[in-house]
Amino acid sequence: MMPVYKQIVQNVLDGIEQKKILAGMKMPSIHKMKDEFGLAPGTVIRAYEELREMGIISSKQGKGYYISSIQIQQKIRVFLLFDRMNAYKEILHDSIIHNLNPGIEMDVFFHHYDIKRFEKLIRENLGKYSYYAVMPHFNEDVSKILAKIPERKLIVLDKSVSELKGKYAAVYQDFENDIFNGLMANRKRICSYQHFVSSSSDSPFQFVPEGCLLGFKRFCEEVEIPSTIVRKLDLTQIQIGTVYLVYSDMELISLLKEIDSRNWIPGKEVGIISYDETPMKEILHGGISVLSTDFRQMGLTAATYMNGEQFRQESNPFSFILRSSI
Repeated sequence: MMPVYKQIVQNVLDGIEQKKILAGMKMPSIHKMKDEFGLAPGTVIRAYEELREMGIISSKQGKGYYISSIQIQQKIRVFLLFDRMNAYKEILHDSIIHNLNPGIEMDVFFHHYDIKRFEKLIRENLGKYSYYAVMPHFNEDVSKILAKIPERKLIVLDKSVSELKGKYAAVYQDFENDIFNGLMANRKRICSYQHFVSSSSDSPFQFVPEGCLLGFKRFCEEVEIPSTIVRKLDLTQIQIGTVYLVYSDMELISLLKEIDSRNWIPGKEVGIISYDETPMKEILHGGISVLSTDFRQMGLTAATYMNGEQFRQESNPFSFILRSSI
């Protein structure tokens, strides 16, 4: 919950934005605020001191506090909540930083797919930041948690939250349609194999949205290729003539090691498709084919909201990057 002194500050700022509080208006005295609202004098003093530092109010000897300026010049601070750091989050983070206006500060936090930690981090930081950019990587409804953040400050990253209503900002992947359309664009290459296997990854360090699996199933039904979804690849069971879709980078490396041990060549005996582009995949084994959103563009879009552009909700560009592994 937002501290009481912060609520006082925010109420004044809201009043200015709504033109209910004008320059020259007198503020209630500390004693009046204390008596009317049952507040501790220290709480009111702290709120007034913060407003004074912002240049919003000033005191006149013996006359109390007045609104001296309605030009709100708060330092812009961003709360960025990722699931965890990895190669593509680094690309996203760097893109945001690169495109932010000078002077904007950003603090990064991680929830590690722990919904209690996710809620705790948001709750403990309410009222401290100008914007809250949040990556809600959970296959469960987190709308009630996100609703604690004022919609004019909330930026949802990467995964949409359909249950959340309001005029918050969002730049997200349309997982089911992105996967389906990406695979369809390269169906001839994929269908040159006899079997299509997707891992759903049981790793606590890799989030696989339900939409990805739905898009995979739709594709396989559409092109009538035999398919299997497994929680984790059993490397002793990999077979020639199969194309594998993997989400975890660790699982990708393990698969490549197993293929090397059998003297198979990716793109010939077996096919490999990885999820989420990183610089490593461009050169690994001559190039790994990738299904990926454009994380640099996602970072650019998120930064525009932090820079003050009008909020909107939009899907991020997605593509199938075809390389030699299929």
